[in-house]
Parts: sequence; structure tokens; C-alpha cells
Amino acid sequence: MATKTKSGSNSALGTALAVMRTATDLASNASNALKVAQGIGNTIKTTRELQQISLSDLAKRAGVSKSVVSRIEAGLTSPTAVMLAKLAEGMTVSLSSLLRGDMGPPVHIQQAAEQPIFKDPKSGLVRRTLSPVSPDALVEIVHNSLPPRKTTGHFPAHATGTQEHVVVLSGKIDVTVGKREFKLAAGDAAQFSADVEHAIHNPGPRRAEWLLVIHSPPRAVKR
Repeated sequence: MATKTKSGSNSALGTALAVMRTATDLASNASNALKVAQGIGNTIKTTRELQQISLSDLAKRAGVSKSVVSRIEAGLTSPTAVMLAKLAEGMTVSLSSLLRGDMGPPVHIQQAAEQPIFKDPKSGLVRRTLSPVSPDALVEIVHNSLPPRKTTGHFPAHATGTQEHVVVLSGKIDVTVGKREFKLAAGDAAQFSADVEHAIHNPGPRRAEWLLVIHSPPRAVKR
């Protein structure tokens, strides 16, 4: 009888410790997500103020509400990749420059640990910026991965002359550019003008991965 009681106590203790570890992990993840959101929000606010753009003007350029922009800048909400792209276009900066957060000024050498990683809370898209981030950079190299049967959402049209190159590393993706759609499998590549709305869908049963190279024309600051 004593043995059973001791065994039951050990089992209860093990369960309690597992619950505590889970709670600690959840708290840690929530804390990290909050830091990322705050870093992105601070970068957006700083960029907007340097360009002397009001909250209302940025909201109008991005096609979103003023309250949404305000909450993102305050780090109270985690924006989707599409939302960040709209804000970046509204301020004529690259999406990657917004994702750099508080990591400091851009450099020409970027260590793996410094590469900005963004996880879209809606689609599950994971976007890792491989190339060094600089406001003046005309080329971005990005690694993307998307869960099975998920869509990135429609990214806004970039500046006229912007070109995107896609190289599929694994899985399959359907790429929509304006009203056109084309299918790519592992090893396939495509190049297209990104000055129209575009989106990527993963129709397969496993996560798809692709490299994205964005070549942008020189940017002129809006006034």
C-alpha cells in the first residue's frame, strides 16, 4: 500500500512539474513575441517620424485604419506579412528594414544570428532575410517557408520596375501575379514584375520553401 502511495505521489509531482514547464515555455514565447512586436513597432514609428509622415497619412497610403497603425507602432498587435508590406510601401522602404527592429544600424556583413525572422501569425509564413539589411539596398534575398495548404495573402504592388525572382527549394507553390497564376515545383524558378498584387499558395501536403530575390529601383522619399 505504501508503495502505491509513493508511486502516486511521484506521478502527481511529475504532472505538476510538466505543467510548470509548459507554463514557463508559454510565458517565454509570449515574452519573445511581445519583444518582436515592440521592436517592429518602434522601427515603423521611427521611420514614419523621420519622413515626417503623420499616422493618418501612413494609414491612408497603406489602405488601413489609423487605429491599426497606432496599435502596431505601440507593439500591441502582431502585424501580418501583408500588413507590413503595405506599411513599407507607404513609407517607400523595404519590408526587411522594418523587420530589423532594434538590432542596430544596417551593416554590409550580417551574421546568421542577426538575420531578421518574421512569423506571420495568420498564414504561418516564416520569412528570414538572408541579405544584409540597408535602407539603400536595391536587392533583398529572403528565405520563405509556408505550411501545407496555406496562402501568404495578397502583397500590395511594389514600385514600378520592381522585379522578383523565385527559386523553389522544396514542395510546390502556386504564384499569383495580377490575374495570372503559375505553378512551380522543387528546382523550378520564375521571374516577374512585382508592380501588381501578388500572392503565393502552398497546395501540397507539406511545408514549401523557396528563395525570393527582390530587385527594387532606387527609392524616392514621399513628401
